[in-house]
Amino acid sequence: MWRCVSRGLRIPSRKSTSADSIRRLFSTQSNDAAPSYTVVDHTYDAVVVGAGGAGLRAAIGLSEHGFNTACITKLFPTRSHTVAAQ
Repeated sequence: MWRCVSRGLRIPSRKSTSADSIRRLFSTQSNDAAPSYTVVDHTYDAVVVGAGGAGLRAAIGLSEHGFNTACITKLFPTRSHTVAAQ
């Protein structure tokens, strides 16, 4: 989606959307010059946003049940609001 925003493209309508067109639209490959950093592609079964008490518990539970899980947070986990409230 950010590629669409940065290039001023519009996302295709639902009627004309195919798997290949979506893959091309959101691919990490670009026609522009090579970036100055390495892009690493990750694949997860579940992504938990927020590493507060509930987010960490959800990530742990998913991992315990065999899901490849990522937990994304904007703060270090011990600086969450759950810890601050204690």
